[in-house]
Amino acid sequence: MSARKRQPNSGYKYSWRVAGIIAVAFSLSACGHNMSGLERWVAKEKAQPGGYVPPIPQVAPYQTYKYPGHTRDPFDASILQKLYDKSHRGKTEIDPNRPRQYLEQFPLDSLKMVGTLVDKGVTYGLIQTPDGLIQRVTVGNYMGLHSGKITAINPTSITLREIVPDEFGGYKTRITSIAMKQR
Repeated sequence: MSARKRQPNSGYKYSWRVAGIIAVAFSLSACGHNMSGLERWVAKEKAQPGGYVPPIPQVAPYQTYKYPGHTRDPFDASILQKLYDKSHRGKTEIDPNRPRQYLEQFPLDSLKMVGTLVDKGVTYGLIQTPDGLIQRVTVGNYMGLHSGKITAINPTSITLREIVPDEFGGYKTRITSIAMKQR
């Protein structure tokens, strides 16, 4: 180490202060210009006569239109009530006591069929979950969020029967499938 004590660079701070003062002075100098041209233009514009503003047009009152043959009130609850009666609902029911299987926690569109496997005459489908795990399924297993029961497995797809809500507050069955991706 040298015996000289290092001084902070005060010249650097001084140059920034000077630059700031110059910038403020320069911006303030623009405020003191002669504004007589602007004042003349404003006086000339004010001296011109005002333009004509047309009156607001009269708005004709709205004439309602009655559709012929449509006498039913769409908000009448008694008409809609018959749609929700049990006699109109589907006969499909969900078994709430059936234990859930692992693949029923995933939506079908997040599961991928990656292959098939035949072992001792039983065909298994290989399903990849969103976290990358491969699960083996067979006919009778469940997967998907809508109690999808596997009904068939072939080399290119897995067919399921799902139980989905219908428009009447009940449930209906829907056939869907998961196909293997073509490479």
